[in-house]
Amino acid sequence: MNILVLNGHPNLTQSVANASILALEAEQPGWHINSVAQFDGDTATEQRQLLDADVIVVQFPLYWSTYPAVLKHWIDEVFTYGFAFGPNGSQLQGKPVLFSITAGATEDSYSETGFNFLPFNAYQQAYEHPFRAAAVEIIDTIISFEMNSTAAEGGNKSNTLSLAKNHAERVIAAVNSYKDHSE
Repeated sequence: MNILVLNGHPNLTQSVANASILALEAEQPGWHINSVAQFDGDTATEQRQLLDADVIVVQFPLYWSTYPAVLKHWIDEVFTYGFAFGPNGSQLQGKPVLFSITAGATEDSYSETGFNFLPFNAYQQAYEHPFRAAAVEIIDTIISFEMNSTAAEGGNKSNTLSLAKNHAERVIAAVNSYKDHSE
C-alpha cells in the first residue's frame, strides 16, 4: 500500500515530537513523507500524490488550536475547485485520511474551563472542514498531549520522545488495521 504522510510542521529542525514521529513513519515500507513546507507551487504533482495514495496521514502540531500556516497554505493551493470540491471536484471522495496531531498543552486544558477555552472536538471541526468538504473518509484522529520538549516552558525532552514513539506506534497500528480490513 502507498501511505502518504503530509508533514504539516513548518520546520522539523525545531521539532522533537513531530520529527521523531515522522522518522519512525518513514521507516515503514510504502510510507512516503511529503513536507508541505517545501511546497513549490506544483499543484498538479501534489494532487497526483493524493490520488495515488491508498491512505493519507495528516501529521501536524496543534498551533493555537489548528494546523500551522504552512499546512493551511498547502490546503488552499491543492484542494482546488474542480479537484477537491465543486463540479467534478470529488476526486478525493472516499479517500481514507487519518489525522495525527501533537499538542504541547495538557488534555485538560481543552475544556470550557481550561486554558484553551473549548473542548478539543470544537477545534477538530475547523481543521477537518476542508477534508470533509472534499468528501474524504476520516478513519481516525490520533492526538497526543503534553508533547512539549522545551524546559523553559515546563516541557521535558525525554518524556516527549517517549510520547512521540508511542504516538507513532499508534498511527502505524491504526493504518495497518485499516489496511487489514480493506484488503
